[in-house]
Amino acid sequence: MRINLRFRNFIFVILAVLLVNIVSKAEKPQNVTVENAIGILSNIQVLDVRTPQEFSKGHIEGAINIDVNDEAFAKKVAELETGKTYLVHCAANLENGRATKAMSQMKALGFLNLKNLEGGYIAWVKSGRKVVK
Repeated sequence: MRINLRFRNFIFVILAVLLVNIVSKAEKPQNVTVENAIGILSNIQVLDVRTPQEFSKGHIEGAINIDVNDEAFAKKVAELETGKTYLVHCAANLENGRATKAMSQMKALGFLNLKNLEGGYIAWVKSGRKVVK
């Protein structure tokens, strides 16, 4: 009977640790305005999750492009360093849009340092910031 109690306690602890891990990963990424993004660009990697066609028409300097709607998105993202900080954006970063979808998939792959560019690429352009074409 004592062994069963120990086993039950062990299982309880494991489940508690897993639950804490799931809850911590479920936290929403930090929203970053264009102005605030300027101050951290040297310490992060910009990840543009728009289509290659959108990316070729203009993108933030230094951004890498991985289309969230590409079948190979998870495979391509898995090749990135999970410990880096990523500023993720799509065109407008609407709630439940492409950037949200991308960050959700990235969190599931173990990426914990994700930032959401408020307003996406459109906000970047409207602010008059430099873009690469």
